[in-house]
Amino acid sequence: MSVATVSRALSHPELLRRDTRDRVMSVVGRLGYRPNLLARGLRRGRTRAILLVAPNLSPFFLEIFAGAEDVARQADFALLLGNSNGDPEREEACFDQVRSGRADGIILLTGVAPAAYAPGKRPLPPLVTVLERLPGRAVPVIRTDHRVGATEATRHLVELGHRRIAHIAGSQRAPSTAHRLEGYRAALEAAALPLSPELVYPGDFTMQSGAAGIERLMALDEPPSALLCGNDEMAFGAIRMLHKLGLTVPRDVSIVGFDDQNMAAFYNPPLTTVNIPRHELGRRAALALIQQLEGRDVAHEVVLPTRLIVRESTAPPARRRTRAGRRRESR
Repeated sequence: MSVATVSRALSHPELLRRDTRDRVMSVVGRLGYRPNLLARGLRRGRTRAILLVAPNLSPFFLEIFAGAEDVARQADFALLLGNSNGDPEREEACFDQVRSGRADGIILLTGVAPAAYAPGKRPLPPLVTVLERLPGRAVPVIRTDHRVGATEATRHLVELGHRRIAHIAGSQRAPSTAHRLEGYRAALEAAALPLSPELVYPGDFTMQSGAAGIERLMALDEPPSALLCGNDEMAFGAIRMLHKLGLTVPRDVSIVGFDDQNMAAFYNPPLTTVNIPRHELGRRAALALIQQLEGRDVAHEVVLPTRLIVRESTAPPARRRTRAGRRRESR
């Protein structure tokens, strides 16, 4: 057969007679042949590669990657992973991968574009952001409503009877941190509960900051009976520290996380948390970017719903515990 016929059988099989297509594919199968997607992309001026840029390699971001990879693979795109690790230079290097023709576009999970790509400087590559809007830029975003999720989580604690509810916030660098704090405050205001600055601890999304935060909060003269954490990892750290302090969850303190990581259902106790549909976020982002690369219209914003998952880490408050009371009990 001619080269053109074989090429057509691989790229547009619907254009050939069935017997011709079957003959080609039987040889392809026998030889174990796979098309060189890179060569095909270069011939068309495309690499058929997408770069997903994440701020770290936590399980949360890896599940978004998995969702994006499902879509990319079906569309014959390679999905590459860039870990910026919070380093602006590494983020800029990721963007430069597209500029130098090593990838076609970016799925951005950091919420911030490098300074070199600020308005009036280098043009942005084809781009879709996940979780956070890119400030001041008309870039498609696939996100959830962090404020609504935090409001629902705090309201759950209020409805259980808690009146002194603390919050360990995430990194100040992430816009989601401010939105989740807004939701926490909105629920307290709706319940006519005071907004006490001493009940908000600035964490950084790590288990260590969750442990440090709850240790500080439980040292207050009137410690909280419930806690909303800015993510599940801080909730895990808080629970571990409470165990070290001789306290249990939820008898002494109820805890709610945020994200619903896979480990949340198997932690001790199973964690009440706000579910973020991470796999679907990745799928939608990859679909939007591929549509953008194909010159098709893309929705400017897609908002996926959060969902509160109630497990065993929350319960009605047993009794009020003061720092002085705990000291008396220890004597």
